[in-house]
Amino acid sequence: MAGSRGGTLIGAKRKSRGGGEPSALGSSIVAALTLATFALSLAVTFPPSPRFAPKEEPAIERVTWAPPASADVVTRGTALSQVLDSRGFDSDQIREITRLLEIYRRPRALRPGTALRFALGATGVPDRILIALTPDSLLHFVRSDSTWTTRIEQVPFVVDTVRISGAIETSLWSARLSGDLDRFGKKDFEDLVYDLADIFAWKVDFTRDLRRGDAIRVILERKVRADGSIRSRHFLAIELRNGDRILRAIPQPRPSGRFAYFDEEGRSLKGAFLRYPVPYRITSHFSARRYHPILKLWRAHEGIDYGAPYGAPVEATASGIVTRAGFMGAYGRLVELRHPGEIRTRYAHLSSIPADVRPGAHVDQGQIIGRVGATGLATGPHLHYEFLLNGRHRDPLTVDMPSAPSIAPAELAEFRRDRDDALALLYGAVPISDAIRVTLASGVARNMTRDSGSE
Repeated sequence: MAGSRGGTLIGAKRKSRGGGEPSALGSSIVAALTLATFALSLAVTFPPSPRFAPKEEPAIERVTWAPPASADVVTRGTALSQVLDSRGFDSDQIREITRLLEIYRRPRALRPGTALRFALGATGVPDRILIALTPDSLLHFVRSDSTWTTRIEQVPFVVDTVRISGAIETSLWSARLSGDLDRFGKKDFEDLVYDLADIFAWKVDFTRDLRRGDAIRVILERKVRADGSIRSRHFLAIELRNGDRILRAIPQPRPSGRFAYFDEEGRSLKGAFLRYPVPYRITSHFSARRYHPILKLWRAHEGIDYGAPYGAPVEATASGIVTRAGFMGAYGRLVELRHPGEIRTRYAHLSSIPADVRPGAHVDQGQIIGRVGATGLATGPHLHYEFLLNGRHRDPLTVDMPSAPSIAPAELAEFRRDRDDALALLYGAVPISDAIRVTLASGVARNMTRDSGSE
């Protein structure tokens, strides 16, 4: 409309410059055109603005599950078909349910103790079945008319952070700990202690090196299921005070999905060799002169004996090639491995050796290569472990070992950022309690007194 009026006015002005006023007819035409344009604009209908109704949340499906029955559990002598038969399913339905289950799991592979849950339909025969395939996945069977369908449901979990700190009396088992201990079951705490021992295995012998006044603080992240069981966990940062040493462990994820641990400079805490092949106490050390309890004579003891129960698994302390696997005189049943750098390790008095551990086979670090026994010259079940370098026996506890690879130079900057974040989280969230500080202070005072007295 503005354009029409502008054009008309310009035309009128041009006429006036041509000599004379605009005629009455021209004015009438302009007015008529203006009214017509305005009326036309009123006749145009515009689409209505969209209506934004609130989005409806999907209705929560409510299922009433039948009370569990003893016959709903798969036992060692019970087949899945028997469980279904006890709930009134006919042979055709049993075959169909079994066929659908085979897509996810062989029916015979269901572990004894696996419980099925049922929701009863109008006829009294269940129209829904629930099976826990794993601790983290549930398999639903749903019947509509005569057809069964399946779907997988992931068991939900929450992520939480757990903090622990404490002073060590004689061992981690007897440490005076504080923090989130109420969120740890007995088994969880045992696993935690073993994991800590593994992480620091090449820096600290947890069976010998810990002393009164040492301290530890830990922060870890867990995934916890609704029933309180732990789906997974990993450390975020660890600090161990051992004597005058402060050892820190910073985790880094590896391509395998596991975590490797490094000190604050990016050096690996893991040696190329494990500190010990079995996590049990030392009963006899490496020695140039030891009285042999069977031979009744004094001679060198060129290895370390670990007192362990009969049948306990023995792990390879490093990856290598099997050179011997079988009986070898006084050693009894023995496995010998060859490692890079002219290193060999021996594991003696074994009760058994796996079939795949044979000369020429490759074994990985941590792989079980035998079981503790008492074969050969042994008074009872234990493991005799030897470490040879260039053909000479060395003390596995004192020999200088190579370390696993450190953080690559190209990854150091990112590692340092992770390290700073982890340590800030550790120091801010897990303070050393006053009781621990007193213990540490008294230990330092005793050390200072001892040092001053020796001068």
